[in-house]
Amino acid sequence: MNETKKENDLEEIKAALERHMESLYKRALAVVNEYYDFKEEMNEKMDWPKKSSLKPRVRQRGLSIAAEWYDKRWYGSKAKGTRRAFTTYIAKPKASHGYTLSKLLEYAQDWEKDKVAETETALAAIRYEASCVMKALSYLNMAAKKA
Repeated sequence: MNETKKENDLEEIKAALERHMESLYKRALAVVNEYYDFKEEMNEKMDWPKKSSLKPRVRQRGLSIAAEWYDKRWYGSKAKGTRRAFTTYIAKPKASHGYTLSKLLEYAQDWEKDKVAETETALAAIRYEASCVMKALSYLNMAAKKA
């Protein structure tokens, strides 16, 4: 009976951590949506060359969360029907939970740099916390196998 209680405790802890990962995903979505709302509002006021081309994206695969940045540029003529989007993934340093702000800000318009920095700072904190939770889940799984 003691063994069953231990297994139940581990399952409860794992379930709580999985719920926390879901809440982190929702927080990351809220951060990205706040950035998009700001960007959309500002882009409406800007001429074409001053519009933002930065695009953050949050994905969830299983329990894993990825928050990434892309640069989307348009090429060709809209009138001639040759207009195409070209999207470039902006690489995050492997050993880091956040982007190098100076590199990320190279893609930003002057009017959005503060908001990009604020958004990335929030996403980096979420990435770090998600990494810690995933490590805890991994260790719990290893402990459950040994138990």
